[in-house]
Amino acid sequence: MRDFNRRRGRRKEILRFAAHLAGVLVLLVVTVTAVRGAWEMYGKFSSSAAADAVAQQNLASLKLQESQVNAAVASLSSSEGVETQMRERYGVARPGEGEIQIVKDAASTTPAEPASSNIFSRIFHALFPW
Repeated sequence: MRDFNRRRGRRKEILRFAAHLAGVLVLLVVTVTAVRGAWEMYGKFSSSAAADAVAQQNLASLKLQESQVNAAVASLSSSEGVETQMRERYGVARPGEGEIQIVKDAASTTPAEPASSNIFSRIFHALFPW
């Protein structure tokens, strides 16, 4: 009779162990699923944050472009602004106006030698060219 009870007790232990093992496996699957979901949510969050930063930069550049266009429209609303734009873009001049070209003399761009040409002056200017 003792053997029969031992077998029954051993079966109970095996069933209990199998139940515990099944519970641990279920908890492991639930944990892995939860971690995987959290990881995917983090990835979506980081990609949306990066997309938001790019959208903010685009918005700032578009606002700058809008202010430039508004300034151009405001300048073209007056006759002086239209005249200025015509002169800049197309090189138009009024009748009787001429063009002045300023040419620099090539000799005036080279520095003149100092009047004193002793040896100490040359050494000083060679060491300290300013």
